[in-house]
Amino acid sequence: MTIDQLLKFAVDQGASDLHLQTGSPPQLRIKRRIREIEVARLTDEQVRGFIRAIGPRTIIDDINEAMAKGHDFSYTAAGLARFRCNLYSHLGSPGMVLRVIPLFIRTIDELHLPAVVRDIATTRRGLTLMSGATGSGKSTTLAAIVDLLNTEYHIKILTIEDPIEFEHIGKKSLLTHVEVGRDTPSFTHGLRQAMRQAPDVILVGELRDSETVQMALRAADTGHQILATIHASNAAQTIERLLAMVPSVDLAIAKEQLGASLVGVVSQRLTPTKANDLRPVVEILRGDSVTSKYILENRIGDIADYIRTGQHGMQTFDMHIFQLYQQGVLSGTQALTVSTNPEALALEMRMPGAVQQQ
Repeated sequence: MTIDQLLKFAVDQGASDLHLQTGSPPQLRIKRRIREIEVARLTDEQVRGFIRAIGPRTIIDDINEAMAKGHDFSYTAAGLARFRCNLYSHLGSPGMVLRVIPLFIRTIDELHLPAVVRDIATTRRGLTLMSGATGSGKSTTLAAIVDLLNTEYHIKILTIEDPIEFEHIGKKSLLTHVEVGRDTPSFTHGLRQAMRQAPDVILVGELRDSETVQMALRAADTGHQILATIHASNAAQTIERLLAMVPSVDLAIAKEQLGASLVGVVSQRLTPTKANDLRPVVEILRGDSVTSKYILENRIGDIADYIRTGQHGMQTFDMHIFQLYQQGVLSGTQALTVSTNPEALALEMRMPGAVQQQ
């Protein structure tokens, strides 16, 4: 059993992740559930062999140090898929999780994303934030946005990721991929260098620290289109998390820059459907004078109420869930499971007129 055989089996089974850990059989995550491959438990040396077969030299030279620190890297199996790999230590022995990244990039329409996502993408300026938990499809949605821009505009698009996930081939645009740890030492350094390379669009894989946040805000404020991710559970929390990374002495300026440059927040979850596939459920906040006012006045708690007005294509998670329920995409149980406020949604589902399409 080789690593290439395991990777092919994972892709053939439609898995999102392959888990390899000393002392356990290989495991696949399929439609959000862990399933065991019926083979013998992996030995320490087997897992190390898998790491040596696909890992970069920096890992292979000292696997013990790399797994103790935790290390991310990418691997491409030609003609099959790319994999985002995370190496870790488990009771002193190695483990590795490999996220399957398809070679093809699905479009906004193919992902069943709301039309407003296209509007946000083609605004061609300012800051767009993508948020959601790990495994919520953030990278897939951002790849669809980059592909849309690549297809429709003669521009330069630069991505800074850790590691690079989707590789885009230039269509109308010039694409530059920068990987943290290989092409640049950090997101901050990569973003600083990017500003000297005359890009029109910059994708920042993750806003992790105050310096990167402040640089991204400055870039958006000066006319660049910035796409970035933040780990947050909804649109309002995304704004809170971003501002919380800014030192208090710089907070007033950051609020002004964010209020002026914010194009939108796309917050995402994934849910199983009646057709037994996964569908994104999306909360949308648009940047406008009202959103800017709430940011400047530190009224982040009012943002959720503003989203519920539905202006400019905005929607809460539960608004989108109810729509998918009415369309017959989600069952009642599925809708309530992924809902933010199940009690309120259940009441709405029982209202006259809340008829589900068959």
